[in-house]
Amino acid sequence: MLRRVSPLQFDRATTQGRTQPSFVTCECDDGTTVELVAKFSGGCDEGNINLAREVIGACLAGDLSLPIPEPFLIEISPEWSATIPEDARRTKIQQSSTVAFGSRVMTRQFNVWNPGNLVSDIMLPTAASIFVFDAVIQNPDRRSENPNCLIRGDELRIFDHELAFSHGLVLGWLPPWRPGGLKSLEINGNHIFRAGLKGRIIDYVPIRAAWMGLSDAKIAGYEAALPAEWTNVAAAAASATQLIRDARDNIDAVLAEVKRVLT
Repeated sequence: MLRRVSPLQFDRATTQGRTQPSFVTCECDDGTTVELVAKFSGGCDEGNINLAREVIGACLAGDLSLPIPEPFLIEISPEWSATIPEDARRTKIQQSSTVAFGSRVMTRQFNVWNPGNLVSDIMLPTAASIFVFDAVIQNPDRRSENPNCLIRGDELRIFDHELAFSHGLVLGWLPPWRPGGLKSLEINGNHIFRAGLKGRIIDYVPIRAAWMGLSDAKIAGYEAALPAEWTNVAAAAASATQLIRDARDNIDAVLAEVKRVLT
């Protein structure tokens, strides 16, 4: 379950991001504070549904031992919303759900992944696991122009999964375990790791084991982690968790398709 926190202060707006997130200092139940990147439903194309996909993506990534910033649920009060200094941002937050999604701010030692970065041998297993993760959840948003990935040495952190699990909106969609289901990933720029993984010797055994280790109870827990305040997300959440279960049950075919696009 994601921890719930309360915002103490609005720190600043982010300089980029289609959903117009904000840096917010929040208080945890134990009295400690944490700085988060907060994403509000009013900035998302599908509102709470995008936030629900963020939560499910974070839960799945955690169970797969992928490197993500710690996720949180942020309880937004009208009194706090009124303190936002920028009129347009304040209005959007006031029109949003009373629960926002947050990710722990990484230290400034991390930099945004850029095309000049290379997938090192140390980084290779993690990069391959992330590639499979994005392939399964149908995440279109780890592209060269919008990497949604931080790097520090050989360490990676991935974030922003609100556009994942949108397969129900794709005409003629093929699942990732069908031949041709990952055709979009045949193009280098469509995933930041594709070029660095192409032709490399990758050990898929740990990746397969991680996916096979996802029990039905774990996957059901992703829906249970969604806040009751998001009353319109049940169908989208069920679609997302069904995709995860189906991919687990067909993981060998998923990996065959991944190998095809990386050959």
